Amino acid sequence: MRVAVLGAGADVGRVISFALAQSDLLKAGDELVLIGRREGKSAFIVRGMAEDFSEAFADKGLRVIPSLDPNEAWGDVVVVVASAPDPAHFTRLFHRERLAEDNCRLLVNLMPVFRANRERIGWVIAVTNPNELAVWLLSEAIESERVVATGALVDSWRFRLELARDLNAEPCRLQAWAGGEHGPNMLFFWSTVRWEGNPLPMEVLQRLRCPNREALERQKAEAFAIAEEVLGAEGLDAAYRALRPFPPEVRTIVKSYLTHTSGAKTGGIAAQAVLHLLRATRSETPMLLCAQCVSPFGTVGLPVAISRFSLTPRPELLSDDERQSLQQVGAEVSQKLRRLRESVTR
Repeated sequence: MRVAVLGAGADVGRVISFALAQSDLLKAGDELVLIGRREGKSAFIVRGMAEDFSEAFADKGLRVIPSLDPNEAWGDVVVVVASAPDPAHFTRLFHRERLAEDNCRLLVNLMPVFRANRERIGWVIAVTNPNELAVWLLSEAIESERVVATGALVDSWRFRLELARDLNAEPCRLQAWAGGEHGPNMLFFWSTVRWEGNPLPMEVLQRLRCPNREALERQKAEAFAIAEEVLGAEGLDAAYRALRPFPPEVRTIVKSYLTHTSGAKTGGIAAQAVLHLLRATRSETPMLLCAQCVSPFGTVGLPVAISRFSLTPRPELLSDDERQSLQQVGAEVSQKLRRLRESVTR
């Protein structure tokens, strides 16, 4: 198997590349291609990473190949982590929208490369933000549905952890899915929440969740304002603590911004999501999870069944209200993506 990581030299790219090299998914004789940018530190970093990984995993027999050529972005799976530098800083919150235009330009410039390689690409796993933009453009470039992004899976895990904290439960005993947009229009699929395989009692659901979208947006805005104020005045620990009174949906959204702002980025959870999606693309039987993909609802995150043979959106697993919300968010995201693309290509 050949796995290429485009953007391997960046913070998150390095974590993902190490996770791939260490995993049981890559075996003797497989190739891990680490692709960096010719300009800047990345040119040196990927070469050093290749040497380091070759030494670390010599017993594994893995072939680690450094490259500065984006045309090397082909293989059974291409992981796209490439991104413009972001403005995250430990005294202010990171806003995903600030990156959108630069990353749109980057992705549009990469489309000819992916188009030329489309016969040599099995799957694309996108980590680059906005996730929905990456999936939309790269699906068009390789003319394939086999493009997924990590956002909805990451958001689902974060949601599950916040629920587990409120329920005083182990996260592994819970199922909880999130989707929609990996960003402002994130959706929480409460109908999918299970504790040891059983739905939560209605009174527990009512206690945990925001009563409606308006309440969620109001509390989210309040949480962002409090987090940013406390972050600048008292530091990160205090900012995390200040979010404890908010509902799990709100904490799911705001805490990830704090984590990114710390400088740690969110490489650990992104790497785990890449491994899960890669495992699904190698599976003989469909694996059910949440991911961003092109769907009848637009390019959004939703339940999908993935195997080595296909990707099938599974919106029927959601409630009627959730599907309606997904349809609305999908339309809003599609409009946003079209405007973004037009702004950088006109």
